[in-house]
Amino acid sequence: MANNAYYIIPVVIAFIAIALAFAYQTGALDPIIEKIGVYFFKAEAKAEEKKMEAQGMKEGEDFLKSEISGNQKADMLNENIGDMGKIKKGLL
Repeated sequence: MANNAYYIIPVVIAFIAIALAFAYQTGALDPIIEKIGVYFFKAEAKAEEKKMEAQGMKEGEDFLKSEISGNQKADMLNENIGDMGKIKKGLL
């Protein structure tokens, strides 16, 4: 009985991989990849903000949140100005 699991698990994994590859090629994963990209850029902006605060700059005095590069990238992606091809290649 346990011997059958050794044959079934790789088949299921292969099937899932093929389904994901097909969805990626047809563009069905574009909205998900876009949301992941926005999340990534927002996290990058938050890290940059923390770095600036650690260097002694207080939020709102020396920079605006909109000027942080991660927020600019996330806003561009939300407005569909960003290049989806670069995001896909960078994430996958």
